[in-house]
Amino acid sequence: MGSSAGESTPPTEPTADPIAEPVPDGGAPPETPPVRVAMIGPGLGAEAASWAMSALLVTSVSTALALLDPRLRHWFLIPVTVCGVLIGVDAIEWVRRRRDIFDPQAILGLLGMHFFYLAPVLNVMLDHWPRFLVGPPDWRAALGTMALLNVLGLCLYRVVLGFRDRPQPRSRRASRFDERAFYRFGLAAVFVSVLAFCGEVAMFGGISGYLSTMTGESDRVELTGLGWLLILGEAFPMIVFALVVVRWRSWLAGHRSAILLLLVGLALMQFFVGGLRGSRSNTIWPILIGLTLIHLLVVRVSRKALFIFLLVLGLFIYTYGLYKSAGLEVLDAARGTRSVGDISSETGRDVPSLLLGDLSRADIQALVLDRQLRGNTELAYGVTYLGDVSFLVPGVVLPERPPDKVAAGTDLLFGPGAYESGLRSSRVYGLAGEAIMNFGPAGGVLSFAFLGMFVRFGRRYYARARQQRSLTAKLLAPMALVCAFLPTADLDNNTWFLLKYVLPVAAVVWLARQGRSIGRAARPGQTTESATAARTRPTAAPDAWPLPDPPRH
Repeated sequence: MGSSAGESTPPTEPTADPIAEPVPDGGAPPETPPVRVAMIGPGLGAEAASWAMSALLVTSVSTALALLDPRLRHWFLIPVTVCGVLIGVDAIEWVRRRRDIFDPQAILGLLGMHFFYLAPVLNVMLDHWPRFLVGPPDWRAALGTMALLNVLGLCLYRVVLGFRDRPQPRSRRASRFDERAFYRFGLAAVFVSVLAFCGEVAMFGGISGYLSTMTGESDRVELTGLGWLLILGEAFPMIVFALVVVRWRSWLAGHRSAILLLLVGLALMQFFVGGLRGSRSNTIWPILIGLTLIHLLVVRVSRKALFIFLLVLGLFIYTYGLYKSAGLEVLDAARGTRSVGDISSETGRDVPSLLLGDLSRADIQALVLDRQLRGNTELAYGVTYLGDVSFLVPGVVLPERPPDKVAAGTDLLFGPGAYESGLRSSRVYGLAGEAIMNFGPAGGVLSFAFLGMFVRFGRRYYARARQQRSLTAKLLAPMALVCAFLPTADLDNNTWFLLKYVLPVAAVVWLARQGRSIGRAARPGQTTESATAARTRPTAAPDAWPLPDPPRH
């Protein structure tokens, strides 16, 4: 408690149950001494061990797989293995409990092991490639070329991450969170959101018309131009969840079954208001945000619980993929009239398509890079980025939209003029893929520098939310999750995530803070907190990141 920011505090006695560690009423986790893990410093030995473990594990797996499958005895496996080592060190840090369970950099490392390493290998082993597309002459060579680009990009990413964070100025004073104002504005926001959702249902002719439109039995063109209405009308489940967690966090800490029921209720409500129209993210993202809020405000989520959640999530993604392609015909499997295998073969939604289509971009990025290197398409020079965010502007203001990734991607994959002929490609290209589409291979490499900067900001903000008592930081911390999914998403996906799942709660927090500021201005004689509270308020070390889980025997 009395050590300076630049010193490591001796560890305290281990807690009895670090997996289920309750968070007190003030919103801060139990005080544990922060341990600094820097690129250069006291954590160098432990981090070097993680690098060695990553190199040993990845190279051993690559060697074993190459011995088993002759198709992997190709030069493409070398850069793919290097990518696995470069990104796998963060996954090793997570497994060794040197990073928090929802640390954006660690989550990116876990996902990156599949994205940059396992997915290209599985593409070759399973001979799984994009459907209805003419591939390159040699898919392995295309994957290897993309892996070389990823090696350069990941090296740049690690250089950006290696820069030391600037310490926060100690003169900054954080205003105390006004829970009453948060409840008032939150309930008002819920009322407005429910009203907008009712208007949306009425627009489609009632519940039956709403279900018919969302489940695909009618034409979903009716949803065109309703972006802001959908954002507003589908915001209330997440706001209600945040209100309940903040209001009853102490009670929830002692009733774990209630937490599970709360998460299930959030999933069901999100599925009804947004998931029915074929978007899995409308259900998955709120659950991830809800788990993060539970972790920061109520009780620490264990790695075992997260693993079980990921298994359930994988089953949901697979089942929902069948629903997305077959619609309500997927219910035939529940009735016993058709088997899951029949529906899967008819729709093309199987386990390989889940792992290599929904959760990977290796094949499509390799194809985009191959088309660019062969000169089969023109660069977009950033136009797709403007088109991706043009949905934020009402059609009355901007009737002519700039070409987005759909237009550029369709012509790239199917040939010039394909978009004008009526073809539409709904593929997601990922951060590097969209950068290559706009600026070529150099843009793909430089995109990793932006990835590193976003991850630096995300991990720093998440660390502050975990260390400090500020409820504002804890409620906004889930926005850091977007950093972990940047490699797999395009600009429009990331923008939609921030608007749909972060903006509603952030707006309520901002309004609550503004309301308190107005109240303080009307009563200048009152202060935000007492002098004793100001002296005892904990301050986190400015660059103490990451915080490991408490030691466990």
